[in-house]
Amino acid sequence: VMLCLLLFVIGVDLSQNRGVVAEVRRAGAKLLLVPLLIALGSIAGALAVSLLIGLRPAYGMAIGAGFGWYSLSGVMLTGLVGADVGTMALLANVFREMLSIVLLPFVVRYLGKIAAVAPGGATTMDTTLPFVVRYAGSEMSVLAFVSGVILSLLVVFLVPALAGL
Repeated sequence: VMLCLLLFVIGVDLSQNRGVVAEVRRAGAKLLLVPLLIALGSIAGALAVSLLIGLRPAYGMAIGAGFGWYSLSGVMLTGLVGADVGTMALLANVFREMLSIVLLPFVVRYLGKIAAVAPGGATTMDTTLPFVVRYAGSEMSVLAFVSGVILSLLVVFLVPALAGL
């Protein structure tokens, strides 16, 4: 219920911003580039970590492809692989969301406003969106929301595909 309320409030806020449609049109295909780079970076980072800790690389990449959506990726990987990998996915993605909230002020200060979209992954369309807007400004709201939606859609396809490698 709270998530639905949050999405409703975000929708109302975005609809009040008259420049949203113009902003999306102006950005065009570049709007898709950010979530795709976030996806590649998340999967590559998870692959590197899996090699360091001795986890099967396919499982590491599948965990990274959760993009912060812990309630889905953990359950999917528990069903596909087992409870141990599902638990790792749950914890990794919960920590991603929590660290995103804590680190956003530093990310914006040292890496710039657009970089604020990356740490939250799929959660930038809902739970971390208010933090992105707070620290990076309302001009990042459309990019964060679109990125979150695209990454959320990718989770459904990438997690099972990568776990099956």
